[in-house]
Amino acid sequence: MGKSIKPVVYTEEEIDCIEQHIEKHFGAFEHVFHEVASSGIHVDICIIPPSETKPFYTLVTMGMGAHRMTLPDRLQQSGLSRAELLVTLPPDWKLDDSDEKWYWPIRWLKILARLPVDMDTWLGWGHTVPSGEPFAENTTLSTMLLVDPYPDEASMLCTLPGGEAVHFYQLFPLYEEETDFKRQHDTQKLLALFGGEVSHVLNVGRKNYGLSVSAKNFAITDIRPLIDWGGAEGCFATDRIMVDASKVGFMYREMPEYEGDSGWRFAAGDETAEYMDNPANSGIYMLNTVANYDPDIISYLKADYGTAFFRNEKGAFERDDNWEPEKEE
Repeated sequence: MGKSIKPVVYTEEEIDCIEQHIEKHFGAFEHVFHEVASSGIHVDICIIPPSETKPFYTLVTMGMGAHRMTLPDRLQQSGLSRAELLVTLPPDWKLDDSDEKWYWPIRWLKILARLPVDMDTWLGWGHTVPSGEPFAENTTLSTMLLVDPYPDEASMLCTLPGGEAVHFYQLFPLYEEETDFKRQHDTQKLLALFGGEVSHVLNVGRKNYGLSVSAKNFAITDIRPLIDWGGAEGCFATDRIMVDASKVGFMYREMPEYEGDSGWRFAAGDETAEYMDNPANSGIYMLNTVANYDPDIISYLKADYGTAFFRNEKGAFERDDNWEPEKEE
């Protein structure tokens, strides 16, 4: 008989450090899904129950980061070789039910924790891993995206006693159409498409943002790089511009509402109140994309928050000194 190979595990000092990081940033845990049989690595899953401040379950792997992932040559000095994963679930999620419609988030934590070992590869921010089919019968979500964890920047990184870093990534399930959008653009543009409306807590029936974009017959499909922005590039634009190819007639910049938001809002200027109240008539886009539809906006994009412009009778933009941002009630 061949000798069994012991799984790679953290040292006692390292596991203490990981536990302290999890409790500090995600919450205290008393229950752990212990792995019975281990191959390559030993992966437990910490269960942080819902609380008043965090009314959802948080499931965090503990053991994936004991293995140093195989990084591309260009990333050898990046410090990205060790990672742990997490997912957040609604407070009524049945963690003790083995039916796949309840178990699949746990299954995918285990699958992805082992993937770097089994495939001699690595996982990091922005990576997507498709299932090839819906995760379960009660959802059409089918791809896992790795993003920054929900609490704060400090939760992203745990420095081990020896100085190495363990990065924490949150699993965010996508629809097939959203996955296609991410492949055609990038992760930042996908997150901007969500517009800060999507919760980090799993919702098996949430809106499919990729479907709402793909259903529109956009006036321009060949998008060229026109601006060198460097900052948050998400913006709001109506279909009068993006579908009907109308020029921007009114534009204003308000304080950002979500991460990646530039604050810019663009309209043709002839939209009715009823039109604007229908979310299907607008969308979240990148500033460069809207600039391709109307390059006239480019020279005004550096304007301060709280600034608005309208296109006058001569076709030139003019500052609207009477415009004021809407005040929150």
